[in-house]
Amino acid sequence: MSGTGSGAGIYLGASSWTFEGWRGIFYPDTLPRSDYLSYYARRFPTVEVNTSFYALPEAGVLIRWAESVPPGFTFALKVPRQITHEKRLAQSDAETLAFLDVMRALGPAAGPALLQLPPALSRRQYGRTLADYLEWLARQAGGLRIAVEARAADLMTPSFGRFLAERGFAPVLVDRQGTPDLFALWRNCWLGTGGLRFAFVRWIGDDRNGPKGDREITAPRDEALDLWASRLAELYHAGCAVFGYMHNPYEGHAPASVERLAARVASLAPLPAWPPAEKGREPPGQLRLL
Repeated sequence: MSGTGSGAGIYLGASSWTFEGWRGIFYPDTLPRSDYLSYYARRFPTVEVNTSFYALPEAGVLIRWAESVPPGFTFALKVPRQITHEKRLAQSDAETLAFLDVMRALGPAAGPALLQLPPALSRRQYGRTLADYLEWLARQAGGLRIAVEARAADLMTPSFGRFLAERGFAPVLVDRQGTPDLFALWRNCWLGTGGLRFAFVRWIGDDRNGPKGDREITAPRDEALDLWASRLAELYHAGCAVFGYMHNPYEGHAPASVERLAARVASLAPLPAWPPAEKGREPPGQLRLL
């Protein structure tokens, strides 16, 4: 798989590395839980971090993460729920700045942040708050990549997509039961604004009635993976960096789903070997602490 960078590339991973159900299937039976991340990072170049939704990782945790992964690996941190779901973006400047500090502390290991809006945060009810917050966030973010997942129907529009792209944010595309397929709409946002050119995709599937386990593929989605492979290749060839994260309910076992998707992509777009050589790796002390 491809290592990360500022240009085009396809970076695929899972929604977490901590699933105990993966032991004996993805992780060796004898592998200590403390080594899960380092093992995971030798297989995939990126991971979505949901724990930051509940609490920001402390400096010591960031150091352990940085020491566990090869150069080029990235963490896509989810913005804390206190900002998005509890405060609904209002009066959350201090919390947001603290989150951005954590992103900056990760240095080159910071992938795009995931700003997931709750379904009730609609344009009709929260439009002014949302616009003001995103305008402010664009000024604060600097060179950080931020992807925004809209879950209210009145935000799944070309105008909101353009609003995000013009401020350097990427709309998030979610392949999930009951969620519209917005690929054509968001593709125009990812590729139609100069300087943006990064995409964020989440494969969730049917998280209510789909596979409940996480140890094996129980609901293969071959046609969907074929479609996604062609879509990711299209974005890559258009010069887009694609960050995509697989969830267990999509087929039943996220690591195998990532590999199944990557195998399809590899026939359409280059996926350099992962992990990269250790030569030239920065020492862990280069991590910028808070």
